[in-house]
Amino acid sequence: MDAIDYWKLCSEYSVVQAALLICGALPDTLQYEVHTNPRKRPEGFVAVETALCNAIRTGRLEPSAEVYDQDEFGTQSLNLHQTLVHVGDLNRFLIENGTYSAFFDRSAPHTAIGSQPGTRRFPPKLDAAIRAWTAVTGEPERLRGKSPKQALESWLIEHAAELGLLNRNGDPNRSGIEEICKVANWKPEGGATPTPSARVEATAPPLLMLPVPRPPIRLAPPEIVDDLDDEIPF
Repeated sequence: MDAIDYWKLCSEYSVVQAALLICGALPDTLQYEVHTNPRKRPEGFVAVETALCNAIRTGRLEPSAEVYDQDEFGTQSLNLHQTLVHVGDLNRFLIENGTYSAFFDRSAPHTAIGSQPGTRRFPPKLDAAIRAWTAVTGEPERLRGKSPKQALESWLIEHAAELGLLNRNGDPNRSGIEEICKVANWKPEGGATPTPSARVEATAPPLLMLPVPRPPIRLAPPEIVDDLDDEIPF
C-alpha cells in the first residue's frame, strides 16, 4: 500500500488531518507544522480548512467530537487538532459541495456513496440517485438504445424494494422514481444513447464552407464608331 492508504484505517479525522488529506498531502508530520510554517502548506490548504471550520460552526458539518480552547480573555476557538469528523460526513460534505475524493469514499463498488454505517442525515432520495447513476454509468450496456432517464428509471424499478421506493400496494412508486431520475439524469434534454457497433464505418470528411459564387460580371459591348478615319495619320 502507499503511505496515504494507511490513513484509510481511520474512521475519524481531525480538521487539520482532513484538510491535508483533501489536498492530497500526508498528515504524518505536516499536521504539526502546517500552522507554524506557511511554506509547508499544500496548495488549497487554507481554503479547505476554512471551509471545514465554517461548516462545523454553522452546523452543516457535524463533528464526532467538538473541542474548543479558551484563552485568558474567555474567547473560545475551535481546536483543529482535537475536533474530529467522521469519514462518512466528510464524504457527504465534499459531494454536497460538488467535489469527490476517492480517499473518503469507503463504500464498496455496489454500495451507494454515503450509505455506509456512520453517515448521518444522508437524504434517502439522494442516496438512491447516486446509486442509480453509479450503476448506469458503470454498466454501458444499460444505455444501449435508451436515454439516460430511461436507463435510470429501469434500474430504480428493479431495485425499488431495497431503496424503499414501493407504495402501499407493493408497486414501484412512479412519482418518487421520477423525482430521483431528475436528480441523477445527466442528459435532461433527452435522446437515446447511440448503440455501439462492432463494425467500423467510414466517416465522411468534415464539410467545408465554400464561398458563395458571384454572378459573372457582364460587360457592355464596345460602342461602334462609324466615323473612323481609314487613313494612317502619318
